[in-house]
Amino acid sequence: FDMMMAMCVRRCGGVSRVIPRDFRRFFAGVNMELLKKLRGVSGAPIKDCKKALEETDGDMDEALEWMRKQGTLVRGKRASQDATQGLVGVAFEGDDSAALVEVTSETDSAVRIEIFHNLLSGVAHSLLSTPSDDNVTSLNTSQLEELKWNSGSKGAHSTVKDAVADAVLQIRENIFPKRAIRLSVPGGVIGGYVHNVLKTDIPEVKMGQIGVLVAVEGASEGKKPEAKELAHKIAMHVAAAKPEYLSSDVIPTEKRIAQEDLLKELAKQEGKPDNVIEKMVKGRMQKFYGETCLLDQSYLIHDGEGNPPKISKLLLNQAKNLGADKLTISSFHCFRLGETS
Repeated sequence: FDMMMAMCVRRCGGVSRVIPRDFRRFFAGVNMELLKKLRGVSGAPIKDCKKALEETDGDMDEALEWMRKQGTLVRGKRASQDATQGLVGVAFEGDDSAALVEVTSETDSAVRIEIFHNLLSGVAHSLLSTPSDDNVTSLNTSQLEELKWNSGSKGAHSTVKDAVADAVLQIRENIFPKRAIRLSVPGGVIGGYVHNVLKTDIPEVKMGQIGVLVAVEGASEGKKPEAKELAHKIAMHVAAAKPEYLSSDVIPTEKRIAQEDLLKELAKQEGKPDNVIEKMVKGRMQKFYGETCLLDQSYLIHDGEGNPPKISKLLLNQAKNLGADKLTISSFHCFRLGETS
């Protein structure tokens, strides 16, 4: 009983509070070894472990399943609560494969708990361990929850959905694996950056409020470490400069036309003649590209002399240094915590 008494001491932010004089009555008829084991596996409050064993006649596997269902019920009861807090995480598998994941919660305090960190890390590694023929794989909440739980991650779970249910049960908040991207670039490298990194016990998965992945191709095998560092710095640039597109070529036609029409109307309001308007629109569209397209933006991490080059020029300048005939960015991806799209 001394061991169980110690486990029932009020914890910081805990939920188990057993009055000492009722201790023996509370645990009457409970298999203490099973209770200890279930507590260790699930991490759930003792009162929930006790209830699970009572509901399942002491069957460990059924008790875990019962608790997962209860976690789902907790989420359902709190469905009206917004889960707008959370963390964005970046994890790598070698130099050419990485995952970008956002997991949300109701409060900021939840994201500082080890349970939450383990969940985010597990989601990222579950995604990385899932075979895919695509270089870019995007998943939403329901797709993420169907993933098989990575066997190397903490927790005895079958799927990400099970892991989420367990986390909900322990933290008592709505928790969602909101979205994720798996990026692969065979023969290339991926650089990543996380802004406002939170200190956790999982150093291989960086977690913060903004996460970026940048895929660079063309560097020679011997220069891949330098290419990865360049991709990392460009990822830092992306976090600060907020580009929407890789280049002007991929801007949707309707958006480009709408922007041109807007600029024409503004020029007309300024009383400019038609021949001048055409030149003004062309010049202002270049400014628009410089604001929204990565390759047209001025490199913000420039530490050399003179004006910072455009990202496209930076790649051209670095190609020879990295043993490349042509150095390219094949894609970039950025998650900002709480953004709607």
